[in-house]
Amino acid sequence: MFSYNVLDGSSNSLLKCATALALTVVAFALRFQRKRTNIAFVPIPDGSSWIWGHEKTIFDKSTGTAYTEWFSTLNAYVIRVKGALFKPDILIVADPAAISHIMRKQIYQYEHNGIVRPRIARLLGKSLGWVEGESEHKRMRQLVASSLSQEAVKKGYQDLLDAAENSRAAIEEHLHKSGSYTDFKTIDITKWTLQATLDAIGRFGFGHDFDSGRSEEATNILKVWRDMAKVVMSPHGFLPVMLMRRFGFINNLPLKALQAQANVRLMIHEGVAREMVARNTKLTSGAASGNDLLSRLMVAQRDGAISQDELMDHISMFIMTGSETTGQALGAAIWELGRNLEAQKRLREEVQSYSNEPTFDEMMTKMTYIDAVCRETLRMHPPAPYMERDTTKDDVLPLRYPIMDKDGKVHTHIFIKAGQTVIIPIHSVQRMDPVWGDGAAFRPERWLTAGGPAPVEQLTGGWSNMLAFSDGPRSCVGVRLALVEFKVILAMLVRNFQFGSTGDKMSNKFASSMQAVVVGREIEGPQLPVTIAPL
Repeated sequence: MFSYNVLDGSSNSLLKCATALALTVVAFALRFQRKRTNIAFVPIPDGSSWIWGHEKTIFDKSTGTAYTEWFSTLNAYVIRVKGALFKPDILIVADPAAISHIMRKQIYQYEHNGIVRPRIARLLGKSLGWVEGESEHKRMRQLVASSLSQEAVKKGYQDLLDAAENSRAAIEEHLHKSGSYTDFKTIDITKWTLQATLDAIGRFGFGHDFDSGRSEEATNILKVWRDMAKVVMSPHGFLPVMLMRRFGFINNLPLKALQAQANVRLMIHEGVAREMVARNTKLTSGAASGNDLLSRLMVAQRDGAISQDELMDHISMFIMTGSETTGQALGAAIWELGRNLEAQKRLREEVQSYSNEPTFDEMMTKMTYIDAVCRETLRMHPPAPYMERDTTKDDVLPLRYPIMDKDGKVHTHIFIKAGQTVIIPIHSVQRMDPVWGDGAAFRPERWLTAGGPAPVEQLTGGWSNMLAFSDGPRSCVGVRLALVEFKVILAMLVRNFQFGSTGDKMSNKFASSMQAVVVGREIEGPQLPVTIAPL
């Protein structure tokens, strides 16, 4: 029987792994000779470790902070960093022309590498986010695209309103049970936003009631994900990540961090996904079906377009990506509003000027300030803070901002070889002061100014000229659902509650998505404390 304890595993595996690593590194170091690289002219920050390169610094700092500091210090839009365990230098790309080239023109040439793709398989299965190759990716995307279209989201709008109302009622009930109802209390806001978004995706995509994220199955899903994040982002999580990137066989060892990732998917497979499929078996007998996600996926499985395993993996992927990413962004929005009371007041005034349940068209076209808050939140707190890929072929990256090398030569392109690792640090790209002016400031009004938030030539492509949902053919297929879900739940909560700051110093860690932690209390795991009181 499947165990939900993320700390299970072979007690000898880490020792064996460490021994193998030590021998491998020693052997490699003895043979290692640094070669001149065709990216040697790209600026590189000081302070790399002989064994860990720059990657330990990147891991130890709040997510994206190191990249942001280095871009500023080196006055560059493309830099390179030393990889751990003698991995060749890694390109860190913030140049908009290079990003557009990778994401829009050559994305199928830039594949998930040996650390990212196995992680996706463990967490979400071999589904849309995992698949490589243009034809196969387009085939899988087409299976679900109509279920996530603007028309489909509008049709399922009431499901999202119901999830928002359920979240309001659940928080109100909690406040009633926590002492004086009217007093401000401290809560972990992401606990509640994740429950709300899990309820929303369950209703919208699968016709499933997670009881406001409080059912036993919902509680288990959220707990196992949180436990996974706690293991992966802990100080002990750094070594397995570096090992997996450098030595692919590590992905097959029974390490705690890897088991923790797999536990999330396996629990969904053996629980709610199996229940959903059993409840909808009529679809496999040829009966007419709907256009929701589950119906589309089950028809595809019935017709042989996907296997039974792929069906279960797709369900797992959409449950987790449809709840985790939007839930984290919602939590970040409320945290920011708790520190920016004027913005919170302005948003509340807009929300209260409409009925308790604004129409879809009102929410998406007339409520301009909630749209600005949504954009600003996703600029500052993208749930996926970076993209890491390896090119499978030699390539030439165009630069909007040329690089001058130490000899004074100006480079307008970067020639890279097959196998080159490229990281696009979305979190940093969307906070760069040369682009945004005050990149670290939460200021929704920037989206309401004439001419836009920044000169368009300095921005990337993608939704709102940002990378919060990626860009190009592999951009997020669920972007329309995520935006409506975000706005509906945020509007409901701001209408009924007031939020404040606890004063805690916060940091972010990456554990398959952005996770907030309290500085000095990292051992407690992901959390985002705010104060709350009813209106």
